[in-house]
Amino acid sequence: MFSQAIETFLAIIRSGSLSAAAEELNLTQTTVSKRIKALEDELGMQLIERGKGMRQVKLTPSGEEFATLAEQWNLISREAKILGSQGPRLSLTIGAVDSLNVFVLPRLYRALHAEHPSMKMEIRTLHSDEMYEKIDQRQLDLAFTLRERSLANVDAEVFFSSPMVVLSLAGKATAKDKTVRPQDLSADHELFVPWGRRFDAWHDQWWDPLTPSRIKLDSGHLILSMLHHPSQWAIVPLWLARTALDKGPYMIRELTAPPPPYICYRLTHKQPTTGTSRSIAIVDTLCRQIFGEQMAQPYLGDEPVSQ
Repeated sequence: MFSQAIETFLAIIRSGSLSAAAEELNLTQTTVSKRIKALEDELGMQLIERGKGMRQVKLTPSGEEFATLAEQWNLISREAKILGSQGPRLSLTIGAVDSLNVFVLPRLYRALHAEHPSMKMEIRTLHSDEMYEKIDQRQLDLAFTLRERSLANVDAEVFFSSPMVVLSLAGKATAKDKTVRPQDLSADHELFVPWGRRFDAWHDQWWDPLTPSRIKLDSGHLILSMLHHPSQWAIVPLWLARTALDKGPYMIRELTAPPPPYICYRLTHKQPTTGTSRSIAIVDTLCRQIFGEQMAQPYLGDEPVSQ
């Protein structure tokens, strides 16, 4: 009865009146009114304003707040019906930093959807630190982060590492250069992305962090849209630089005194559910197939993969 009343309440909101809701649900208007009254009695609050001559439904303040809960209840009810009729489905909630979600992981997401279309998948873009808490709280099943932390219920292992290189537009004077010294790069022309604590510490040894003309970006995918002159440069992971070569006249140079490598960590809960373990196993298999020959110095699980 409660689920029917919720469904009726939402139909009234959608249609704008009791009579229209009755028509939508193939019920009498009297039945619709009784269901709403029973729902209000159950909740102990009035949901709909009542008055003579009111053609359009107007929710009370309590009704407006309850509408959000009703939508959530309806979604849960539908999911429960699917579970009852089809049995348990594979599902996976994945979190990753912006640069990975833009440049690296879409191939994995497409493959997951193509090979396992029934898997319920949610993809979220988050900062590195907050992913640990969400894995610990089981709000994420799998995460890819740039920071290594120690949390009791979280397994963190190296997913892959990549050397850092200098990316810039190819200019006539520098096109033949394969290496560059940090001291030869002007901080005034840098597009700076804080890739992590170790990288930031290395960076501060070579350039003044307070350089006023430096452009600081909080996302790696902004670099390609910001590089518009050969004098500009950015330090990026090699896999991002290789992506750039496919998109325009860019060049890659190695640093004579390179920074620490870009390291991506794979996070999972130490005690995943059976369903989550099955989903993660599928992801691990696809990662080896997709990234094994593509990523720079990849490391997947316990098995190093050659380039």
